[in-house]
Amino acid sequence: MISRKRRGFTLVELLVVIAIIGVMVGLLLPAVQAAREAARRMSCSNNLKQMGLAFHNYHDTYKRMPMAASSIVFPVGQVATSNWHGYSAHTMILPFIEQTPLFDQLRFNERHYSGDIVPPATVSPLAVSRTRINTFICPSDKDFPSTTDIGWTNYGVSHGSNVGYGANQTTEANGFFTRSIHVKFSDVLDGLSNTIMLAEFNKGDNNGGRFDVQGGDWPNGIAITFPRTFNFPQSFPTQAQLTAYGEACLAAGPTSHRSTAGFRWIAPGQYNTSFNTLAPPNWRYPACMDCAGCGQGDSSGLFPARSRHPGGVHHTMGDASVQFITESVDLIIYQSVGTRDGKEAVDMSRL
Repeated sequence: MISRKRRGFTLVELLVVIAIIGVMVGLLLPAVQAAREAARRMSCSNNLKQMGLAFHNYHDTYKRMPMAASSIVFPVGQVATSNWHGYSAHTMILPFIEQTPLFDQLRFNERHYSGDIVPPATVSPLAVSRTRINTFICPSDKDFPSTTDIGWTNYGVSHGSNVGYGANQTTEANGFFTRSIHVKFSDVLDGLSNTIMLAEFNKGDNNGGRFDVQGGDWPNGIAITFPRTFNFPQSFPTQAQLTAYGEACLAAGPTSHRSTAGFRWIAPGQYNTSFNTLAPPNWRYPACMDCAGCGQGDSSGLFPARSRHPGGVHHTMGDASVQFITESVDLIIYQSVGTRDGKEAVDMSRL
């Protein structure tokens, strides 16, 4: 009877097999991560689509768009205050994104950040604002690190190609939304499909000790209003003017900045629920504002669209279509698409 010896793997063979498995895992992980980001990116795009349709439904109902900072209905005898105390455009479309019960809790008779309950309301605006609404959140971004202010958002309405919240509302407010004027579709002379309505921005890290240029941090107190240190206009700055201002903001950022972008969907102001189109998407410099004492983005400044997606940022156009605009887009084209009535001839294929 012939005996056969059973031969096992040698150490060299085992090492080769382990190396092959390691290479395969190394090849698969990026593919898995890319697939996950593709799914997150699709979800993010869908959110912007839903918001665009909601604003269309709002316009169909009220024959105008909401303001970026809607007024408060003050009780008799209460002193009126600045409109930054008011409510965001996001708040106004709650009934059109299946959030009517949440909207019905608001009576708009108190400041959006108030914890007080003013009859006939039975809950405070602040309590309402702490409700997470997934339609307002891009899954590609990081969560806002707070246990209390959790009404996050990643999407802003477009103030257009001007300094945004602090722009002159009569002469310089050229975006799809303004701080205190209701825009109608008939006011969008450049065409709905040629005008930016919404875009993404990144949430802040709520950490004043860490400065993140591509995150939701923005330096404050960098003069942009008169006297204009950088000869910076309220609308359509040149590349040279943007760069000069951006350099100043970059230098000042580590010393003084805000890091609360997107912490409440109920709040108006830039990097709460709005942005502007002065600088291109994912601008190499940080967002930045004029006001030193403002706790939110209720000031003149630069608040570019930003995202965690490689290469660019999702934008919703006025017709509710969603376009991925690259960070290498021509500045003049981008600023032109940011205005509602500039009458520019824009080649949309170059976005």
